Amino acid sequence: MVGVSAVVIASGPAVKADQATPPTGTTTTASTAAIGKHYTGTIVSIDPKENALVVRGSVFGSKKFALGEGCSFLTLDKSAAAGSDLRAGQKVLVVYQNVQGVNAANHVEQLPMRSEGFVKSIDAAKGTLTLHQRASNKEFRIPEGCKVVLRNSKSGELADIKPGHFVTVTYESPGGLATVFQIAQTSAEFNGTLTAIDLTDRTVKAKAAFGTKKFNLADNCAIVVNGRTDGQMRDLKPGDRFVFNYDEVNGVNVVNRIANSTMPEVADTAQTGRR
Repeated sequence: MVGVSAVVIASGPAVKADQATPPTGTTTTASTAAIGKHYTGTIVSIDPKENALVVRGSVFGSKKFALGEGCSFLTLDKSAAAGSDLRAGQKVLVVYQNVQGVNAANHVEQLPMRSEGFVKSIDAAKGTLTLHQRASNKEFRIPEGCKVVLRNSKSGELADIKPGHFVTVTYESPGGLATVFQIAQTSAEFNGTLTAIDLTDRTVKAKAAFGTKKFNLADNCAIVVNGRTDGQMRDLKPGDRFVFNYDEVNGVNVVNRIANSTMPEVADTAQTGRR
């Protein structure tokens, strides 16, 4: 499967410059990919007609590759891709052989570039997204056609992504600009009235029409109160209505976002969320 292969590659140690064999934890999908040196970096340019590929492996240098007729290609969404499916800004693994100074590639595989964090701001009209990651923010450009994935692999819209949501973005960097091509927000959602708060244990309880749930707040749980994304637990008041975005892990509801709700009281929904 394309996705599994790509994730396995990404989870291993970073490939530094040339390597004669794959690094520990690296798996390639084509049988020919095991033959030759390995080089990772970002595509600077690719010309399928001229069978030419230039990849920048670091800020200090790049390599030019010749793409032979037997060269195989793999992208995140295609197991049998073509050179024309690749574009500048994508991260790739190139498997090649150096023959008298010519880097002849026999396999080019796109690697995922992903970031996780909380949405600090999103502006669909301007095409911008700011992701908060620990102590820093990262800016992304949102192009037309950006995919939004919700719970149970449902397709969504940018309007489904709200400040405070925990998301995973898949992006590329054409011209050095981080450009998002997919935003995934796949947590379960619960709308209810807050009934109890425990500041010591960092837990809250809420009830809806068909039952009550207890939530354990994640360390970086975003609390959105009156439009502010920097709320604290003390800002939550029993009797107020909130929407809780959470993941159930071993029977424990771990909430990553709590926000004011104006929706009528309903039970669990599966409209939005986290991986």
